[in-house]
Amino acid sequence: MSARIPYKRPLRAARQTGLSLIELMVALVVSMVIVGAVFGLMSVSEGRKRTTTSVNDINQSGVFALYQLDKAIRSAGSGYSQNWPLTYGCHLNVNLSGDQILPSPAKIPAPFSNLPTLLGGFGLVPLLIVQNGTPLATGSSDALITMAGNAGYGEIPTEFSGTAPSISGSVVNLSLINTMTFNAGNLVLVADRNNAKGNVQPCYVGQVQAAFTGSVATQLPLAGAYDASVGLDGNASSISATGVAMNLGNVGGGNLPGFGLYGVGANNTLMFYDLLQSAGNGYSAVPLADGVMEMHALYGIDPNNTGNVSWQAPTGAFDATTLSNGTQTAAANLYAIKAVRIGLILRTSLPERAQQFVGGGSAVTATGVVSPGPLVLFADVPGLAYTRTLKGAEQNYRYRVLETTIPLRNTLLQR
Repeated sequence: MSARIPYKRPLRAARQTGLSLIELMVALVVSMVIVGAVFGLMSVSEGRKRTTTSVNDINQSGVFALYQLDKAIRSAGSGYSQNWPLTYGCHLNVNLSGDQILPSPAKIPAPFSNLPTLLGGFGLVPLLIVQNGTPLATGSSDALITMAGNAGYGEIPTEFSGTAPSISGSVVNLSLINTMTFNAGNLVLVADRNNAKGNVQPCYVGQVQAAFTGSVATQLPLAGAYDASVGLDGNASSISATGVAMNLGNVGGGNLPGFGLYGVGANNTLMFYDLLQSAGNGYSAVPLADGVMEMHALYGIDPNNTGNVSWQAPTGAFDATTLSNGTQTAAANLYAIKAVRIGLILRTSLPERAQQFVGGGSAVTATGVVSPGPLVLFADVPGLAYTRTLKGAEQNYRYRVLETTIPLRNTLLQR
């Protein structure tokens, strides 16, 4: 007999371990929920951060804009306000390197290009509010004109010594009672006490000759890039023997005069234009601060110097064209302006989606708009409040409203 071969049972396959399809799907769903929650929290956090940053940006920009305006307005009238009856409103004649840049420049840039037409040229004024002077894509904004000397010599006008100016070639010779407050390169405003030319009399800006040393104590030669021997209204020889000379500062020495325009331009930017082009920017407006959507202003007037200021809109007798027409009534109204109230509307640069945070920020749902408005300036001044209604896409931005009151130092000192 053959030996019996024992039967061997086949080995079972080793038990396989892992996730079933159902388990894998459950894990995937849970992961997606967790990832969604994390991204939701990150989105909320980033949105809050972006909002905080953008609002801080416009707050800082607005404060800086008010700082720049404060510097210009406080000094308005410096160098010539002591002779306000004869200087306020005089027709400024400024010729720079053969180019007649005032009183009515043809090349003035945006956003101020409408001002020469609105005003009929530029007269000498410490401060002027041009209502709706800078048109915007939506609405308009006020423009400010400030004019101040920066000589730093007590700002005392110097009388002529009884002799009218004379011209030799392009040199204007002034005979003064003294020349102590003038140096080579200074800009000099020459104005007349004789109102023979009617309500709007000319005044001229010249530059002290570079070779001037003051060796002749009563003779002041004007010859330089700012040429008083030519002008739209003639030249400085038309000034009578009863005129005065006023030091406005030095272009090359750092004491730049402050004859400028301020207004809101494109892309919500506060712009500045140098009327005398003393900083070398030519016919170009310079950006000062971004985020400024609109600027509006009111006059603070005190005609009798009682110390009680009342607020006045730049309309009627205080309309920019009327205030700068050179009449004695206009000069008296300019003298009555003792302060200005500035209101800025600032807007963030990027639109936002309105959100409502529920359950500590774990859920986010859209609700309405970010800024329904309206925005109000001068709310505490009866009858003079300015209201800006927000429409459509404008409501998807965040806004800030800033206001300040700035005194006109030189006018306040004259009592």
